[in-house]
Amino acid sequence: MMEISEHFQELRLRLLICLAAFILAAGIAFFFFPELWKFFDRPLSSSHSVTLINTSPAEGISVNLLVSCMAASFVTSPLFLYHAYAFCVPAVSENRKRFFCLAYVSACALFFLGAAFAYFFAIPMLFQFLSSYSDSAKQFWSQNSYIAFLFRFEILFAILFQMPVLAAVFGRTGLASRDFLQKHWRGIVFLIALVSALVTPPDLLSLFWMAIPMLVLFGLSIFTYRLAWKKR
Repeated sequence: MMEISEHFQELRLRLLICLAAFILAAGIAFFFFPELWKFFDRPLSSSHSVTLINTSPAEGISVNLLVSCMAASFVTSPLFLYHAYAFCVPAVSENRKRFFCLAYVSACALFFLGAAFAYFFAIPMLFQFLSSYSDSAKQFWSQNSYIAFLFRFEILFAILFQMPVLAAVFGRTGLASRDFLQKHWRGIVFLIALVSALVTPPDLLSLFWMAIPMLVLFGLSIFTYRLAWKKR
């Protein structure tokens, strides 16, 4: 059995590996910023009334850095998840290692599925609505604010799509009853609506675009929770 100091050394090594990979990916993304910008600008391509501007002398540099970090975070996310899995798996019994391996693969797939859903569907529709909401003024958006908004929604959807995996892991522990999620569905739906209202702009369409996928994921989470609880 490893000592506590050895666990900390292993954790530090894994964190350093992840950090080095993130910095390397960010540096490569910084070099290829012109090509990356075409990808990041695509969700706004359907909103012809919007013009992106820089509102400060150094905003162009900060946008470049933000885009690089955003690209690096998505590229290295499977590596971060792998090291989190590899660090925890020695404490898992042999008959549960297959389950946690499946959970890791599912988490990676759902992470990118959530990001793709936001990029190709939710965010373009939201930008289309926001850009045409006011006809009384021209739409000039800060380039930095646009990227920060895009990054926030991408990460939010990527994390929210982890709900079925988290539910399955929680169900596999057996800490709660089989009908735990079903018994508390009212409170969870309220929390979903509250989180959706806090992270979206103050309009009903944005609220729906956030809340509806979360409700669907919650329904899937009930299924994965009950299935994992049954096979624990």
